[in-house]
Amino acid sequence: MESSYEKLALFYDQLMQGIDYQAWVSYVEELVANFQGKIKSVVDLACGTGNSTIPWSERGYRTFGVDLSAEMLKIAQQKAHKMGQQITFLKQDLRSMVLPQMVDLAVCFQDGFNYILNEDDLAAAFRSVYRNLHPEGFFIFDLNYLPQLLPQNVDHYSTDEEGYSLTWSMSYDEKDKLWEVTVSGIIKGDKDHQFCETHYEKIYDPSDIWRLLIRQGFTVMGTYQAFTFSPPHASAPRLVYIAQKL
Repeated sequence: MESSYEKLALFYDQLMQGIDYQAWVSYVEELVANFQGKIKSVVDLACGTGNSTIPWSERGYRTFGVDLSAEMLKIAQQKAHKMGQQITFLKQDLRSMVLPQMVDLAVCFQDGFNYILNEDDLAAAFRSVYRNLHPEGFFIFDLNYLPQLLPQNVDHYSTDEEGYSLTWSMSYDEKDKLWEVTVSGIIKGDKDHQFCETHYEKIYDPSDIWRLLIRQGFTVMGTYQAFTFSPPHASAPRLVYIAQKL
């Protein structure tokens, strides 16, 4: 489960600049409050460059960020330091994660678990989260249905911005429920840098996610259409799961 963000890490923030990370945190806080939970510490899984991590620290939580990409974590650490936030960033595999202390909440958004491509590894990641949670701690994450996010009969996108140009080529294997995207582009500067990376995401059925969570000891509290409190429907492109260690 090695990272494939070596070049992409350089301008990941530009690609994600339209995302309201503070709104993510507020939504999770509302979910926890809905189940009468109390949290003082949080770990942000697959934290990337720290955009989804720093808001937790800003709100006063003891905060950890975990990712497999050294490139992403370096940017995250620099960003947190510049903003005066005390965050512990750790380069670890989610399947074998060991935090310096147990936490009240584990979160993972923006497809983090879709990058785990088989059930055994996903079960190991869930088990690892369970071990690092306090009793009554919460585990909240999203998973996507990427084929439903894409327009029909479109297999590539491209964009040309001031600092970079990108092309995505996409395909979906219905049998294995595996989505493949190849990102190629140019980072513009005094000397242009070309790169090409291929990413894979697994599409999981909600029933399989529930089964794996329960098998690891979690109580599944609910599944929602992303960033709502509405139950999911067949065409929902992204689901949010909330589970608790009881």
